[in-house]
Amino acid sequence: MELNSATQQIPRDHWSEFANDVSRLYQGWDATIEVLGPEFGAQPEAQALPFQGLSFESKGGSAAGDILIEVGDVEPAYEAHRVDHPSALRMVASIPGVEADIEIESEDGTTTLVRLRNRPALPPPGSA
Repeated sequence: MELNSATQQIPRDHWSEFANDVSRLYQGWDATIEVLGPEFGAQPEAQALPFQGLSFESKGGSAAGDILIEVGDVEPAYEAHRVDHPSALRMVASIPGVEADIEIESEDGTTTLVRLRNRPALPPPGSA
């Protein structure tokens, strides 16, 4: 699946493939997760943690159809954020190779924003 700089609506039958591609392409990038709701406004869930992956629970159990966002390194900085009953999935690669945003709408009217930013590379040892 090719990702471009325009807003891309992801068809539901491609969510698993999209999640795999995003996980591979953006792993380790800084991830900020924010949940927006009509009743509670914007609520930060994670701030500038390393992105570990996105998965679509396509089969079985109570989590079937949900999207899972994983960020952080090791405990206690590791976090998993579940989006229950998603109804729409969109992506914008605002500046390809530098930043990308994922928007997940849920049936209950909440929207989860995942902002991915490329972490600056560390200078090689001895270059200071």
